[in-house]
Parts: sequence; C-alpha cells; structure tokens
Amino acid sequence: MARHHQSKRAASRSSASSLATLVTVALLTHGTADLALARRDDSSSSHGRRARAAGSVRGGGSIGVNGTVNLLVKYKNSLAQTRSLGNIDSNDSPLNTWQAHITSTSTISEERHISSVEIDASEINLVWEEMMADEDVELVEEDFPMYKTPYNSIQQDSSDSDQTSHLRHKDRHLKQQQNRTLMESQQYGIAQIQASAVWALTKKYPNKYPNTPVKVCIIDTGYDGSHEDLPTVGVTGTNTGYGDALQDGDGHGTHCAGVIGAVGDNGRGIVGVNPDPTKFSFHIVKALNDDGMGTASSVLKGIQGCISSGAKIISMSLGGGPKSPMFDALYEEAYDKNILVFAAAGNVGVMRDDFPASYPLVVSVGAVDKNGNRADFSNWNDQLELMGPGVDIYSTFPGSGYGMLSGTSMATPYVAGVAALVWGYFPQCSNQQMRNVLAKTAKSLTTNGSDCNRKTGFGLVQAKEAFDLLDKYGCAAGGEDFSPPSAGGVGGCGQPLADTTKLTPVSKLNTASVLGGASSDNGCKKLSLKLLTDDYAYETSWELKRVDNGKLLNNGPPGNRKFADKTEYNGPASGCLDPGTYEFAIKDIYGDGITAPGFYSITLDGRTLARNSNFGPEQITRFTINKI
Repeated sequence: MARHHQSKRAASRSSASSLATLVTVALLTHGTADLALARRDDSSSSHGRRARAAGSVRGGGSIGVNGTVNLLVKYKNSLAQTRSLGNIDSNDSPLNTWQAHITSTSTISEERHISSVEIDASEINLVWEEMMADEDVELVEEDFPMYKTPYNSIQQDSSDSDQTSHLRHKDRHLKQQQNRTLMESQQYGIAQIQASAVWALTKKYPNKYPNTPVKVCIIDTGYDGSHEDLPTVGVTGTNTGYGDALQDGDGHGTHCAGVIGAVGDNGRGIVGVNPDPTKFSFHIVKALNDDGMGTASSVLKGIQGCISSGAKIISMSLGGGPKSPMFDALYEEAYDKNILVFAAAGNVGVMRDDFPASYPLVVSVGAVDKNGNRADFSNWNDQLELMGPGVDIYSTFPGSGYGMLSGTSMATPYVAGVAALVWGYFPQCSNQQMRNVLAKTAKSLTTNGSDCNRKTGFGLVQAKEAFDLLDKYGCAAGGEDFSPPSAGGVGGCGQPLADTTKLTPVSKLNTASVLGGASSDNGCKKLSLKLLTDDYAYETSWELKRVDNGKLLNNGPPGNRKFADKTEYNGPASGCLDPGTYEFAIKDIYGDGITAPGFYSITLDGRTLARNSNFGPEQITRFTINKI
C-alpha cells in the first residue's frame, strides 16, 4: 500500500490527463492514498481553485458495487446546498455543471451545509475539476471507511467472524453461569467508577436531588430492542442506510448500550451505569453494518441524527480515517448546542492520533483493567482525557444474551454513562462544565503525582467525586463558559479546569451560635439581610424558619416588596428572635445563585453569618440563639 501511495503522489504532480490515470488506480487498488491528497498535489495546474480538497491519507478509496464514488461536499451556504439538491432532482443537465453528473445525493447537515454526493466513477475527473472551480463549494472530501474498535480483532488481527465466534462462546458460558445463580450481576467497573455510591445517595435523598432525564446517543452497530435487560420504552433511532437502528447483527452496539444502561433491580443479567430507565433515554444510530463497518458519511449522518434527537451525550466506540474538516464542523455544531461527545482512543497500544477521539471537541477515552492499571492495548496521545474500565467487560449481547469484550470501546460507554448519571442531577450545567468536572475529579493514575499525562489523561472517571464537587460548588466547579462554547474545547491535559480553591461552597450548611434573649429582653436579636440583585431578580427568594417546630417566620424580599433588577435591599429579615435554632434559606429557581457583582449577606447582632453570590440553587444557614 505504501508503494501505491508513493506512485500516486508522483503521478499527481503531472497534467490533468495524468490525473485521470491516477484516480482510476486509486479506486481500483484500494490503496491508502485518497483522491483528496492526489488532487491537492495537482493544484499547480492552470485551473482556478475556489474550492479546496482535504488532503489526508485515507483508509482507502474504492469503487462501489454500482460503479460509483461517494464524496463529501461542504457548501458555502444553504442556498448553494439547496441548488445542488434541486439540480439533481430536476436532472438539469443543460447547465453543464458537475451536479448534472450526480447519481444520488443526500443531506448530512443543513446547518453546516454538508451533503453526501455519489458520482459515476468514470466521470470523477471531470466532476472534480468542476467542483474545484465552483464558487459555491467550500470543501470536498472522499468518503472513507470507519469501523468498530474491539480490542480482540485489532490486537490479534483476527477476522470479524473469529471475533464473533469467540464472543459467542464466552456468551454461552457466562449465560449458563447466570442462569445457575439467578442473580443480577454488578460488574467490577460499577464500583471502580463509583456509580453505586451516586445511586445510594440520590435514592436516600430524592427530594434534595431531583433528576432531569438525559438523552444518550450511541453511534455503533445498532441495538437489540427486544433484549430482556435493556430499556425498551422511549428508545428512538436513526437509520443511516444500514437498516433498523433497533436491530444489531454484530453485537458491538448492544454491548456498549448495556454498559451505559442495562436495567437494574429486575433480577436479570447485569446492571448498567444508569440502571433506572426513567432517568435517561437512548437514541440509537446504526452507522456501522452487521460486520462492524461503516463510512465517514454514515457516521456524519449519525452525529446529525444525535443532534436532531436532542441528545446531550454522544458515545462513539469506533474509529477510522484522518482528521476531517467535515467532522470538525459537526463536532463544533454539537458542542455549541451543549452536547458532550465521547470516543474510544483506539486499541493498538501506541502513541498516535486516532479519530474521532483526537478531535479537541471530543473527549478521548482510554481503558484500565480491574486493578485500575492502564490496559496495554490502550492508545495514548496529547488528546487523551479520561480512562474507564475496558478489560473483560461483561455486558448485553443480541438475543437477550451476554458477552465479554475488551477495548477502549468498552471504556467509552462507561465514561459516557457517568456523564449521563451525574448530569441528570445538575442539568443547569453546560457540557463544558460537565467535561471539566469529570476531568477535575478523575482518579489520577500517574506515578509521579502529576494531575494529568498523555498516557492516562486526568485519570479514571469518578462519578461520586464529580457529583460531590458539583453539589458543593455548583456549576462553577466546571469553570466559566466560553462564547461560542466550542472555543473552550481544548482536549487532553489542556482542558481549562477551574481553580476550586477560589470558590465558595454553594450548598453548605452554615452554623452560628450567639447569646440572646426573648423579645421582652434588652438583648433582642434580629436577623438583617442585605441583598444586591442581578439581572434576574425574580429568580431569587428567601425564607426564615424555626428548626424545632418548622414554623415559617418570614419570607420574600425585605419589606415584602417585589424584587427589582440590579437593586440593593438592606433591612431586617425578622423581629426579635427568641432563643432557639433557626434556618435562613435563600433560593434561585434557575439554579445559579445571584450573578456577581450581585450578592446577599445576613447578619445577627452585627456578626456576618453568610455572604455569597453564585450559590447555586439554594444555600442554607443555620444559627442558634442561646439563653443568656
């Protein structure tokens, strides 16, 4: 394949007639050089270049079974994209433009103006030249292969059929074990990432920690929609051309889905990171066929399907191809729409950039074993960000079965599952903040004490640590948002994490004790409130209660007036308070407190009990007045 690459690059520097021979060779030999690279080398010809080709080494271009070549086209605006679609629909060949040679086309992204265009292979050179001269075309790329990334098939270089046979053999053995025990199995990864600790806390305090369901989108080989241990209600799908998304002839996608959301407390199979199907939902994209193979166009359609579905999390245990401006555009769109994307780092065990994991707007996930050590097959580079359990992972498999797989493909749904689990309790946080909190609270796997390195990123994801940090500091624990949000996505150890030492806890219980007396005594103690509102004063409210009997003593703004924006209030929040214990609670219905420079403070007998701005949804201060 290297010989093909060298000869094609040499040939591409010749005339346009040489280009015709070059393209034919590239298509017929399945070499590793792509048409885009060859055409970039030919850019010294006399033709004016308005569009540009993405020049990268591909996984191999080839003629389709119907003698066609698939190209990815990014137009400069929506009108140009519509014109192209209209031209093929009307077969307007007298225009003598490249659109007249399209055999089929489909829209991938209307917002980013990306389409998939199928061209007859015999006309590819003519079409290419016209594309390059078309002022409406911004970028052209050749479609390229993408594939699932199971560790066994890559590490051992075995065929997919060998991989499937091996998996099903394990599946039969493990299912027999399960049938004998008649118990629900909780795998080592659940405890390793602290998922069960979050379940316990939120179950104990359901009123304190209400949940907003998060939609998780999995782009893979499909989903067994009739599996006994997977959610069946509310599961939606996107078909990218490989059939029903809720069917899976390979098993890889169903396995990943079980890691994220196998149903708990049903006495069957396993438990996923999110065991309660009422607290999350799945959107499934079948972007890979039943052999685990797909294309850039099918995955791009899948990403767009995730975005359109309203998903907040995208999990991709796949790879293939180089860095692509087309993917860059869609990941930017997803990030700017508050979506967090996770992808497998790859399974060769070397330092290299695998895509999509190595895009800055994608969280790259590596794998650890049951002892928390980096798996030897886990790829690494400067974009590696988080680690998850990825060795001998037992999960769901088509036909209501179960199987064991290893790979960063398995680690990715673990990390994506943690994001869904935690984000559901802090929905007001942005994707950037959630990403940073997961990194901030990860368990470091370095031996020299550093926080992050390119072999293990920030470390093993920790659900309870992330939950606790958000519970303590609110979304501010994830740092400030950028405008646009995608400007903050750096990736790897370069992610801009917040300095939590400079933050004030948002939900801590302040306590104080002072001497006082009854209202008839000269030692009258009154609580005073000073409040400077922000631009959304209507979101703020407060109340004062006595703890022993729960009696509400006062509430609302000072003087029982409506709050006004950017206004300071300063006055008593109570009358004389008898000895006893009281709670002052200030709340924000949006969940982010009072935006600085706005703030509140309460004082008792000249002593400041609490002062804060970005306190999150609520801050409570408890104080006691003792008898003299």
